[in-house]
Amino acid sequence: IDRGRIAEPTQCPTCHVRHGYSLIHNRCYFSDKQMVRVQETPDEVPAGETPASIVIFAYDDLVDAVRPGDRVEVTGVFRAQARRVNPKITKVKSIYKTYVDAIHFRKVIAHGSSASETRTA
Repeated sequence: IDRGRIAEPTQCPTCHVRHGYSLIHNRCYFSDKQMVRVQETPDEVPAGETPASIVIFAYDDLVDAVRPGDRVEVTGVFRAQARRVNPKITKVKSIYKTYVDAIHFRKVIAHGSSASETRTA
């Protein structure tokens, strides 16, 4: 998988028939995925600084669990992925792209008190 695209095989490794594969949709499993960008609240950021943000990926039941403007607490797995110099070359940089795979969202009301509505994957 490269940038969300699946490289389908064009030739069978056993019989060497070209374009002999076809996708059978009713036997496939598809899942939902959503990218959510979370930002620090403006009241917690010191004056003159920009709020930090991080990308969060939500899967399956967590898709559309939160809306823009919601204050949330996120539980998840912090991941770092090496960046490639060129997508066609396997050499990677020492700079990493970081993101969080969400496991749980909890909506927060006002100053620290949490709402009763929670969503878990």
